[in-house]
Amino acid sequence: MREIVLALVLCCVSVPAWPQAPAAFEVASVKLAQPQTGTAAFFAMDSDPAMVRYSNVTLKNLISVAYGFDSPLVTGGPEWLDEQFYGLSAKLPPGTPKDRVPAMLRALLSERFNLSVHREMKVQRVYFLVLGKNGPKLKEVPKTDSGQEAEQVRGESPAVRVFRGGIFGKSMLIGTLAGSLSFVAGCQVVDRTGLAGTFDISLKWTPEDGEDSNQPGPSLFTAIQEQLGLKLEPGRAPVEMLVVDHAKRIPTEN
Repeated sequence: MREIVLALVLCCVSVPAWPQAPAAFEVASVKLAQPQTGTAAFFAMDSDPAMVRYSNVTLKNLISVAYGFDSPLVTGGPEWLDEQFYGLSAKLPPGTPKDRVPAMLRALLSERFNLSVHREMKVQRVYFLVLGKNGPKLKEVPKTDSGQEAEQVRGESPAVRVFRGGIFGKSMLIGTLAGSLSFVAGCQVVDRTGLAGTFDISLKWTPEDGEDSNQPGPSLFTAIQEQLGLKLEPGRAPVEMLVVDHAKRIPTEN
């Protein structure tokens, strides 16, 4: 069984007042890779401030990071977008904030994969995340006198881990939870809870397929209601999609 682990680190980075340099890594290596099995990470990155590293990722994963779209919202392109794996390592220019990484990654994918994409609005099947019958069962993160969440004052970055059968996060916005649920619900999840603030989330369920399906436990939909006091309701809504027009499988030489 392949476990899917997604680590999203959300942080606030100040934007310098002077004009920014062109978005380009100092040096970057992109190589074909064999997919990992077992409990190996499907998507990985480290926290080295001078480097960006992604291991065992598909081109669709990289496109998602570069353009800020959840993977289910990246459509079109060849079938191997979900099948071919890569390893990427890139060095940032000195003093470059991490919020410049997506722009640099977009330039790199265009250069190495001849990637071209366009945005398109489509009415899609979605799930609306709404309040449950008896209200939410969420642990809200307390704010300090200055209005900041305690974790942010201590210097901790809000983060979420999404893997097969679970979502765990600290200081999560409900919109972030909805985005995380999109990875496991099979379609886009739209937040309609009206909840503000940030919350510590611990959600566990038994996947419907694979080895875990033989273990007792709630389904995703039941777990959301019982553990979070929320509910997923099916519906349709306009959704912005990122359509891949062209990409080549073998990246140009490093």
